[in-house]
Amino acid sequence: MTHNELWLSYHQVSRCNKPVTAQLIELEFQNQKLVDLEDVLDHLFHQGFIEARYRPVAFWENHEGQRIHGAHAVEDLLKNGVGKCSQTALRLVIADIPPAVWFSYHYLHNPSAPVVTQRIKLDASQTKFELIAHLTNHIFASGYLAPNLRTKVYWQGSCGRRIEEHEHLEHLLCAGDGVSETACLRLVIGRFFSLTCAYPDALW
Repeated sequence: MTHNELWLSYHQVSRCNKPVTAQLIELEFQNQKLVDLEDVLDHLFHQGFIEARYRPVAFWENHEGQRIHGAHAVEDLLKNGVGKCSQTALRLVIADIPPAVWFSYHYLHNPSAPVVTQRIKLDASQTKFELIAHLTNHIFASGYLAPNLRTKVYWQGSCGRRIEEHEHLEHLLCAGDGVSETACLRLVIGRFFSLTCAYPDALW
């Protein structure tokens, strides 16, 4: 039996807190047969369903999250029940941003304290992480830092640049900040530079 349709769903990392979109694909288009998953992917981009700039970061998984190669025959997948209905739809993952953000804690009042690095997964949380402010709020809401420290923290990039709370996390990740343990963001806990300059003898 030859199958003529394939179910897939779109999983864009930057939209992980949004509902997943499913789509039913016709395997014959303009007298051409979509034989393998690479054919299907080319078809999706040619039709404009996905922006061309995401082609280098798009890949397939089955409904259980296992990676599938683009050369895999569609017919074989459908015979095994993969993509045959919406419940077993193939997952097209678009990793437009890293799936996690890395940052480290730096205490100004105790320079000898060990620097601790933490990872927060962006694709496994229902929390909105659009701005750096959302990340800061998540850290305090999770109890990682005491509430009385909220007015005494600020962010730096991996190169030491001051990062403001209104900056977009996606832009920072695309620039290479926070993408790994060795290129993590820095959450500085202590006095702000402006307060230090104005009141050099002040303690917090």
